[in-house]
Amino acid sequence: MIEKTLKVLMLEDLDTDRELIKRSVLKMIPNAIFIMASSKAEFEEKIKWGNPDLILADHNIPGYNGLEALLLVREKISHVPFIFVTGSLNDEERVAETILNGASGYILKNNLNALPAKILEVMGDAESRFQKRQDEVNKLRRKQILIQKLQALVTNAPEFEQKQEALEILEEITDITGII
Repeated sequence: MIEKTLKVLMLEDLDTDRELIKRSVLKMIPNAIFIMASSKAEFEEKIKWGNPDLILADHNIPGYNGLEALLLVREKISHVPFIFVTGSLNDEERVAETILNGASGYILKNNLNALPAKILEVMGDAESRFQKRQDEVNKLRRKQILIQKLQALVTNAPEFEQKQEALEILEEITDITGII
């Protein structure tokens, strides 16, 4: 169960399906805030201001399809997990196409009991990717600081002791970056 509040953007045109999906989501995310879209225009507008943590989308919306929605999301907010919740992704080629285009997963509407587990899986994957990016950013910051310190030491180093410190910093940079 995910205790923190998450914003869930749902692209679904049928009220009954929307309610069933909502109930299923609340089993895993009891504090979920839902942002609803039932058309291309609504979805595109809510992508701009909604700042969702998770997107659930039907594959077939009148005048729009889930693949277009997925491509828009990957262009605008690529880090957000995107799950298809649809009744029509039983064609293996379309399933492969959606995954290759960046969907985090898919659930068939006749199997909504699998949605909570899929949400937990994709949110865990997203958290791992976020942590990995943060670690890389922190390493880069540390490297930049060390390089600046090294430049200052080498520039102003009349004595052997300071040059030794510069070599130690260079060694630390090598440890961080893996570059020799």
